[in-house]
Amino acid sequence: MLKKFNLFHSILGIFFKNRPYDEKTVTISEQEYYVRGITLDDIKDLLSIEREVYAGELPWTKTAFLVELQAAEPHLYLLIQKEGKTIGFIGCRIFDKDAHITNVAVAMQNQGKGIGSFLIREVQQFARINNCEKISLEVRISNKNAQRVYRQLGFVSNTIKPHYYTENKEDALEMILSLKEE
Repeated sequence: MLKKFNLFHSILGIFFKNRPYDEKTVTISEQEYYVRGITLDDIKDLLSIEREVYAGELPWTKTAFLVELQAAEPHLYLLIQKEGKTIGFIGCRIFDKDAHITNVAVAMQNQGKGIGSFLIREVQQFARINNCEKISLEVRISNKNAQRVYRQLGFVSNTIKPHYYTENKEDALEMILSLKEE
């Protein structure tokens, strides 16, 4: 049965790797949200969320978002909205068998509601369709809340990357979620 499942996922992967994300309305913690792929017109909203979440810093610039959104490699960039206002986003790019989360942020007043977890689960589906064996990400050593959420989702600590963040030279903790089926 497992071989049939893997074959099915392999066939799906051929057809859906670069397929646009189907926008949809979802319910998270009894609240309704709208999820869709990010477009170039959304970058201003993403930068605004970054400024809020990262205390005025911009880990990603407009140019970085432009490059990622136009990359040829399989990738997924989603935003989530509440009542027409963008409140969070996530980005992921496939590198071989790794779905690497490049950026994730949820506006402060919307944190703790399961939105970030939902977005990561969407990346998990994308990773499985693309036959990935793991999902990886980096998180600031000081961001204990995010680390807790990632651990609850099954991520484990891997390595520390010294001076990873350019704006303040803070170390990053690399975390990995294995997708290999037991």
